[in-house]
Amino acid sequence: MAGAFEIVMQERKALVDKIIGMMKQGDFFHNASEWDREAMRPQNPLSKVWYRGGNRMKLMAIVTEKGYRDPRWATAKQLFEKGYHIRAGEHGTICEKWIFEKEKKTRDKYGNIVKEVVRLDRPQVMFFRVFNGEQVEDFPEYVQPERVEDKTQLGKMIDQIIDTSECPVLEAAQDRAYYSPSQDKIVLPLRGMFKDEESFAKTVIHEMGHSTGHPDRLKRPLSGIFGSAEYAKEELRAEIGALFTEADLGILLKGEHYEDHSDYLRSWISVLEDDYNEFFRACADAEQIAKRLVGNYTKKYELKMEVEGLPDRDMELAGPEKTVPGRSR
Repeated sequence: MAGAFEIVMQERKALVDKIIGMMKQGDFFHNASEWDREAMRPQNPLSKVWYRGGNRMKLMAIVTEKGYRDPRWATAKQLFEKGYHIRAGEHGTICEKWIFEKEKKTRDKYGNIVKEVVRLDRPQVMFFRVFNGEQVEDFPEYVQPERVEDKTQLGKMIDQIIDTSECPVLEAAQDRAYYSPSQDKIVLPLRGMFKDEESFAKTVIHEMGHSTGHPDRLKRPLSGIFGSAEYAKEELRAEIGALFTEADLGILLKGEHYEDHSDYLRSWISVLEDDYNEFFRACADAEQIAKRLVGNYTKKYELKMEVEGLPDRDMELAGPEKTVPGRSR
């Protein structure tokens, strides 16, 4: 019988194979509908947490695959405790949980028992199953929150997002959109050169995602040259981070990036086929990107959303850290 680690790895590979299939068809959630964007924020209404990282991506994929119109998930135990029952014949979705620390009891010099939290030399992996709201009998109907859809409102909001950037954002009469790590600045084509306001907004958030990797911020490797595996990994993090940021800010962006991403898709496929765990490491880093961008916006413009105060590690946070086997950075 397979252990927890083997089961989690099998589930990971299955999800990444599905993602690679999307990429080979030239897509990576770029054609998402309005509902798909809402599904990017799977939540547990009973434990009051949001699913994060790889678990977030997995539940988003299941919601769109099954056609669920409800982003809420919970374990069977949580549902039963609240008096709900899972519909006959329904099967749960496996999510993962990584334990990095444990509580240890010791005695101080006076002989008193004291507790301290110690970091494990090797993280422990567990898994749990969750069920969608539509798999539960008589579950309360889900009410979608308000979203930013008005073009004028979107334009104002993207100006506010730019205002919270931790590095300069410049518009220039040139044909590239990029973040320069050496100069710590974002350079964009003139706004009028974009197909529409949504395309401009998508590009801004993507490049701001790159800027979070600066040594004074989240400290990600940013020295990879175009076409290298390191470059592809960072682009994947910025792309997923932008998706998460858009969802957490309540923005529905159906625009297109200024640059053609077909080359990026090919490079991502190569990276993920080489190591499927890289996708989950990217998702974990993408959550930190979104947390920083949304946090900066929230602090300045007091966005009324449940995006702050989230634990870095909870049972719903799927993020393998540097100690997880296979990490290579």
